[in-house]
Amino acid sequence: MKVSVVIPTYNRADTLKTCLEKLTAQEGDFEVIVVDDGSEDHTKEVVTSFEDVKYIHQSNSGQGVARNRGVLEAKGELVAFIGDDIFVEPGWVKKHVEAHEKNNAENVVVLGFSTWDTDLKINDYMLFLEKSGWQFGYNFLSLGFVEKEPYKFFYTSNISLRKSFFNKEQFNAHFRVYGWEDIEVGYRLFKNHDMKLFYEPEAKAYHHHEILPQDLPKKMNKVGQSAVQFEKLQPEVNVIPKGIKKSLIQLAGLLLPLTRLFGKNFYYKVRSWKEFMKGVKQA
Repeated sequence: MKVSVVIPTYNRADTLKTCLEKLTAQEGDFEVIVVDDGSEDHTKEVVTSFEDVKYIHQSNSGQGVARNRGVLEAKGELVAFIGDDIFVEPGWVKKHVEAHEKNNAENVVVLGFSTWDTDLKINDYMLFLEKSGWQFGYNFLSLGFVEKEPYKFFYTSNISLRKSFFNKEQFNAHFRVYGWEDIEVGYRLFKNHDMKLFYEPEAKAYHHHEILPQDLPKKMNKVGQSAVQFEKLQPEVNVIPKGIKKSLIQLAGLLLPLTRLFGKNFYYKVRSWKEFMKGVKQA
């Protein structure tokens, strides 16, 4: 079962180099396709230094459009998505293939496990993102099929599916800021084609992207803006707080300095919602 690994990238040449080193050292029948989304650094030189990696350049159009373009060029029966800051562990390709062979149906999507790269200085905010669900929610999962709202775990940092299944929907080009574009295509695959999500934690990868606490406002503003786009496309799914929940978030935001008394995680949770709602207003 041939795998096409699609990687969208933008101005991360040095991190991408390590990503490709880890990936091209894998065993199995696979190809690597990098879609350069209008980078202005030395991305092209890095990618073309890898003899067997396919390089595609496009004007800056967003990572969803880049992924669609990569799949268009893919030769594999399976398509796997990772980010340019994802370092896969040895045996990663094999684990994805084995999970698909074990669950041999077109509508099965395999989710691998991602965690922070231990070479980074991992701070409290990064740990919060990993465990809270704001970035990853792996602590809510166990090996096997995800029964409840599987589309919420359609993480394109480490996921694979049949090309024929992906082509039933593809990424929506209207998303231009971070967040929700992967969940939205996962939702369409679930709603329209009965997507089944299988979690395989042994398909492991490391996320090499340091995020500082001071990055929280910008990050969550973007997530809020993207949530507005999600609800425009999928109005039956409520992702933006309304009514009592919205009022409670607004009240908690006013008391933000006091939330530190209840620990850093509670503070990050309240501030995340506060900045998320700012992003909703900005959209």
